[in-house]
Amino acid sequence: MKRILAVFDGAKYSEGASTYAMELCRATNSILIGVFIHDLRYVNYTYAYAWDQPVFDFNEMEQSHKEEFDKTNANIALFNQACDEKGIPHAVHFDKGVPLQEVIKESVFADVMIIDADTGFFSFNDKAPSSFLKDVLADSHCPVMIVPSHYLNFRKIVLCYDGSASSVYAVKMFAYLFPELQKLGTTVVSVNQTQNSHLKEGKNLKDLVKQHYVEANYEVLNGNVEEELMRFLKQEGEHAIVVMGAYGRNALSRLFHQSLSNRVIKELNIPVFITHH
Repeated sequence: MKRILAVFDGAKYSEGASTYAMELCRATNSILIGVFIHDLRYVNYTYAYAWDQPVFDFNEMEQSHKEEFDKTNANIALFNQACDEKGIPHAVHFDKGVPLQEVIKESVFADVMIIDADTGFFSFNDKAPSSFLKDVLADSHCPVMIVPSHYLNFRKIVLCYDGSASSVYAVKMFAYLFPELQKLGTTVVSVNQTQNSHLKEGKNLKDLVKQHYVEANYEVLNGNVEEELMRFLKQEGEHAIVVMGAYGRNALSRLFHQSLSNRVIKELNIPVFITHH
């Protein structure tokens, strides 16, 4: 039985993350761990000035703290109720601390993590994916699936392949984690910057894909990698889970490989499975 994490800002329950996680658990007979995080980096407070010095209103601080806890407890109740209604084996972790640290710690013991694309934890003026989410993608100890706030049932899989070991690793990890989804319609998409239909290491790739998927189609596009893949996903990505690799930990990898996955998350309302080699 696999261990799937659904990560929430404790005070902001995501129906999308919850539903995607439950549907994947139901399809794969997995256990769902709801991780609700209370951010202790920022304590909401009001204060007045006396003799040019801030005077903290501890009553306001306590009230704000209680309101956050009440919201989180209400969201946990919603999560438990939804799991019970769908017959999903589940548990809840209420983590209090620095969100990134808490999420990375939880990821050590998980097979895959599911999180809403809009999750930010006080990442003001951050467009999706937030700085928090980018750090999660780079540092997580398990694959991460970024999902939209509103659930759309998935009926197919798009495997993004660029010839790199990282993209192959992502294909393998998705197959190992979700063998029950192998009968879904599957497309392997690759983009060549030159005008040819050559698929790098095509024989090896097709042998690998054939081992895990009943039937897969191959699309080799030509042109600018980012623009062509975005165009393809806008046309064919509805009701799909997109599988991508190359979200590395080092600075060079972040500079050259993350812009595409960030753009997919930002512009397309589809779940994206990302891992790093």
